[in-house]
Amino acid sequence: MGRLVFILLINLGAYLVLRRLWPEVRTGWRRWALLSGALLAALGFTLSWLLGRGEHGAVAGVGVPFKLFGAWWFLSAFILLLLGGLLMPLFRPRERAAQARAGEAPPVAESPGAVDLRRRGLLTGVGRALPLVAAGTSAGGLVAGSSGFEVRHLEVRLRGLPQALDGFRIGQITDVHVGTFIDSAYVRAAVAAMNEARVDLQVMTGDLIDDLAQLDETMAALETCQASHGMLAILGNHEHWRGLKPIRQAYEDSERRGGPVRLLVDESRVLEHAGQRVRVVGVDYPMSGRNMRARPERMKYSAEVAFKDVAPDEVVVCLSHHPDFFPYALERGARLTLAGHTHGGQVAFFGMPLFRFAFDYMLGRYRKGNGQLYVSGGTGHWLPFRIGVPAEVSIFTLRADA
Repeated sequence: MGRLVFILLINLGAYLVLRRLWPEVRTGWRRWALLSGALLAALGFTLSWLLGRGEHGAVAGVGVPFKLFGAWWFLSAFILLLLGGLLMPLFRPRERAAQARAGEAPPVAESPGAVDLRRRGLLTGVGRALPLVAAGTSAGGLVAGSSGFEVRHLEVRLRGLPQALDGFRIGQITDVHVGTFIDSAYVRAAVAAMNEARVDLQVMTGDLIDDLAQLDETMAALETCQASHGMLAILGNHEHWRGLKPIRQAYEDSERRGGPVRLLVDESRVLEHAGQRVRVVGVDYPMSGRNMRARPERMKYSAEVAFKDVAPDEVVVCLSHHPDFFPYALERGARLTLAGHTHGGQVAFFGMPLFRFAFDYMLGRYRKGNGQLYVSGGTGHWLPFRIGVPAEVSIFTLRADA
């Protein structure tokens, strides 16, 4: 219900902006087209819920098209609200001109003759073009966001890496968000991509699932892992929100069945590869309740508990859903930290995330001292919109650096 209220508020804001920039939209067929589109979009997000199948449920035949239309409409409204809000101050002269034509007294500082007709015409054209820009941008981002993931190969050079670990390969998936737009088949495809890359270890760094009705199928997809050291997983904020108890139980049941997946919650696991030990540390998401803000005291606690068995000469890889844990991992000897959470902002231009100000570590590779951090752009999404930040399955090959 909260999501529906948010969608309605965005649509209302977009309409108020649009009627200011393009007054004709308030009458005739344009008004009915807007109303019809908004109703269809709302139906796309609520149809399964209305039929008793839950917020993320599937409705045969019409479910996916309706949801995609709803996403397109919502994104168009959001972009319109954002861009239109920035342009609103430029349209005040149009209002004053309209007042003058209606016989109202203009402000003392101006007169009807002061209105620049060329500028007014330009602003009118911009106001009418803005909905097309918003709709086109939304459609392009929706196509890119619905086009699956790419397999990204990265080489990580670590100073002093033992020769036995030169060539050790790790596959990472993160932020899959099985739910409204992502199903367990998508997870199975991501695991298959890591299997095909013949990685030695697979990791899942949080936000696996939003729809608990798909939990069993999702765990079965993870269990198709064929890596020699299996798959190690950690929790993200969405696991805490959606149902921590059943999700942890699903991981425990998988381990009890002898599956290849293990969940790490402020703990570590030692792997032996070609006679060399590798310790993988997995930390919990640093939140309390539904507050998504990372809490330093929680990160400090996780660092103290999860790294307590780490020896000074060990090769340590840290798994953290939130990338802000990087300094804590680095301080305790982690050579490589893998994180997600940010989705890379899902929008970037020329390789620069549009919302890079939102996180200290937003997307890609970061180096500090003898440690490195990689922040994935995410394997899935909770809303299928991406520009310049494709969904990814990350394949890391460790290399010894002299």
